This record gives sequence, C-alpha cells and structure tokens, in this order.
Amino acid sequence: MNPFLKFFILICIDIYIFTKFGKIYGFLGLGIILYRFLDMLGIIRSPKIFRGAFPEGIVYLKDYQGKPYNSPEALKEAADLIKNYKLNNYLIIVIFYDRPGEIPFEKQRCSVGIYKKNTGFPDPVPEEFENYCKANNYYSVELPNTTCIFSRWDFTNGFAMMTGYVKFRKIIKDSLKDAVFRKMYRISESSSIVVELFASESRLEFYIPTVNEDKFLVYRKEDKPKNE
Repeated sequence: MNPFLKFFILICIDIYIFTKFGKIYGFLGLGIILYRFLDMLGIIRSPKIFRGAFPEGIVYLKDYQGKPYNSPEALKEAADLIKNYKLNNYLIIVIFYDRPGEIPFEKQRCSVGIYKKNTGFPDPVPEEFENYCKANNYYSVELPNTTCIFSRWDFTNGFAMMTGYVKFRKIIKDSLKDAVFRKMYRISESSSIVVELFASESRLEFYIPTVNEDKFLVYRKEDKPKNE
C-alpha cells in the first residue's frame, strides 16, 4: 500500500478515536502514527556502519554515466534479465566508481547489472542470455571476496529505499574526508568504490572495499571522466 495513503487512513482512524474516546487517546494515537509513518519512510533512521566482507561472485555489468536512479531503465533492464532468463539466484548490483560530490552527477561513472554469489559449483547460464549480453554491451567479470565497510537498509516502499540510499551516500561523502574514520576502517585516502546490492525486495546492502579495491574498478567505457 502507498505509505501516504496508509498514513491518511490511520489519521482518519485517529480522528475517530479522538472524538469517541477523548483527547488523551487521540493525541497518543497521533504521536504513534507520526512516529511509525516517519520510520516507514526512513526519515528518522540512519544506516549503521559495520566491518564486513563482500562475498566473491560473478557479475554481468553494463556501464553508465550518471546515477542509475536518474535513469530507472538501467535498474529495470537488470531486473528484466533476472526475470526473462529465470536467473533466480542472481541479484541486482550497482558499482559506483567516483566519490559522491566530487564531480557532477551527470559525469559520475557506474555499472549496473546482476550478481551471483560464488557457491563453488558450476552454474551455466542460458545461451540466449549470453547472446543478449554480447549484443547489449554487457560484460562478465568475477569480483573477489574482500574486507569491506558494510551497511544494510531495510525498506517497505520506494520512498524509504531512496531515503536510505541518499543517507548512506551522504555518510560516505562526509566520512571519506575524515582521516580518523579512514584510519579506523583502514580505508585508503583515494578510496572511491561503493557497491550497492539489492539483497532482497526489501533490503539494500552497501559495501566499500578496503582490500583489493582495484579488483572492483571494472568500468570499461572509453569516455571515462576524470575526477576534478
């Protein structure tokens, strides 16, 4: 259900409580509704940062300039790959190559595609899928298991998903400028790679490699912008 429609319905219920049972219950109900609504939108939450590990796996990627959320078709195309070719054990992945805020959005590099965790067993993909990748500028690489900064964000609607994304990017933008933060998490001064993984329909996971970062720099477009 649309979160704003749900909020409207709950307000109508609270008005009934207010008139039926009195002001105390009405204001108490309003406070609970507002808190749950803001939490549902992700406004009163912030992503927590942990040490973690990115699990090695294979990815099929397509390169873009500009944030993929400014081009929803990039994410939709990745989702369609999973759906159309029945790649049910794959997840949508986005790799960002440039630090947020250092160059204009329209010049920021990213790759969007699908990812499968390495299970140690062969997992052939349909020939039709490989042909589609070759014809549509997708390429395949293997990403290593590596130490990372890790964060997760649970959401129940698109607005909350975007709220988590924006908050995480702001945290990273500010933190990477902080020498103490970089030292605490063993991040190099030039670190810029951020990996975003759609772990499920209601969870985003964020990774910043602190080891083997160069193995994630897989962008292949010829018109690579230079950091300013």
